Amino acid sequence: MNDTSNSATFDARQLRFWLATLSPGDLSVNEGAAAHPGSLMITSIGSPNDALWSQMERAGWAQQIAGDDLSIAGVASTYAFTELGAHAVTKALTELASWNAEVMALFKGFDAPEHVRQLSGVFSRLFLRTEAQLAIAKKTTPATEEGLVRQRDYVLALDEISKGVRMAGQYIIEALALGPDSDLGRVRVERSTAGLRYAEQCLTEWAAEMRTQQSDSSSPSS
Repeated sequence: MNDTSNSATFDARQLRFWLATLSPGDLSVNEGAAAHPGSLMITSIGSPNDALWSQMERAGWAQQIAGDDLSIAGVASTYAFTELGAHAVTKALTELASWNAEVMALFKGFDAPEHVRQLSGVFSRLFLRTEAQLAIAKKTTPATEEGLVRQRDYVLALDEISKGVRMAGQYIIEALALGPDSDLGRVRVERSTAGLRYAEQCLTEWAAEMRTQQSDSSSPSS
């Protein structure tokens, strides 16, 4: 039995959350495919996009395509967005861009050098990603006691990561206020850079672990 039971229908709100958890590279795949409904998308089984597209398939927004290439059977999966799915993804990406702009507005009014502007963009992306992963984790309803324990650990870990990401954002603001090129400003930028790098690593590792556990729990027992 799969120890995660998501009885709620996969909808536009959940789609936004799932898209927000993706890396820039995975996100660009969805953006490109949404512009060409029906185009084939190939990803490794168990990847973030595989998890997303399998959810979208249940909503009628994606179709899994049976491939003829036996060399990738059991290793990769192929999907295509339906017209409705492509429209839903395009709309969700637009809304995510709006959310990102709201977060980035925190840094407006400062004359920041390019590397600090880029760091602000990383903060914005990871802030949304952390909050999205938290929303997904809290929405999941495990069907076993073991699943409940894992979910609790996952939520607690994401809460700590969220605090770290927020602190990194505070360091960026302090650096801008102090002057990014000042000694104290450079220290704040370095701390923010290290903190965001560590947060992204943790987010990726936790997400991969949860996907693995969900996949294992849904596999038939021998």
